[in-house]
Amino acid sequence: MLTGALCLFAVGVSLGWLGAGGTAIALPALVYVAGLDPHRAVAFSLLLVGGASAFGAALHHRKGLVRWRAALAFTPAGIAGALLGSRLSYPLSGRALLLTFSALLAVIAWRILREGRVEAGPQRHWKVTAAAGFGIGIVTGTLGVGGGFVIVPALVWGAGLAFREAVATSLVVIAANSAAAFTGHALREPPPAALAAVLLAAALAGMWTGVRLSHKTDPARLKRYFAFLLLGLAAFMAARNLPGSP
Repeated sequence: MLTGALCLFAVGVSLGWLGAGGTAIALPALVYVAGLDPHRAVAFSLLLVGGASAFGAALHHRKGLVRWRAALAFTPAGIAGALLGSRLSYPLSGRALLLTFSALLAVIAWRILREGRVEAGPQRHWKVTAAAGFGIGIVTGTLGVGGGFVIVPALVWGAGLAFREAVATSLVVIAANSAAAFTGHALREPPPAALAAVLLAAALAGMWTGVRLSHKTDPARLKRYFAFLLLGLAAFMAARNLPGSP
């Protein structure tokens, strides 16, 4: 239980600090540390990541960093794109999906490291934001991901947000998507309340810590940390899914 709580604390720190990394840490921790079966772990992950994201969005909102118009333009279009993308994923094998996702992470990280500026880009029209949300929704639906790894860059490049604003706004999108998905899981098999309360408390504590770190970190350094996290995950997933790997 203690190890699981520490892992969920790390989930909150990653989400609050970088706006990403929640599911990438939560799902393996729930399966391999907490000992949950994968289906139940998915439901738990949605609850914990969604709850922590909602809490983090509220903390960022107090600092004036959440851009609600971008979030409202992004979320419905992203859900629609994800529904379409989920249909496109079936012809691909699981290994092909994960290798494609690792390549996507590497490309996003390269783009972030290549950019020298950290200020907000030109302000985009809400239709551009919605189009970016739809496109990213297709990617997330096809590859089975829905977190900040793709939402944060989409908000930077599609909505013209500064990186800190994109991190804060992405938490709104993650919370909304997680709540919708968790509802479907919870109707079939509600998670045990006691375990959920302990792990959610750990995730919320980590989120509080991560948000404080994000406000004290230089934006340029924050972007580099985000890019390095993506590169690390891309390398790990590629190594686990290349032909000949276990």
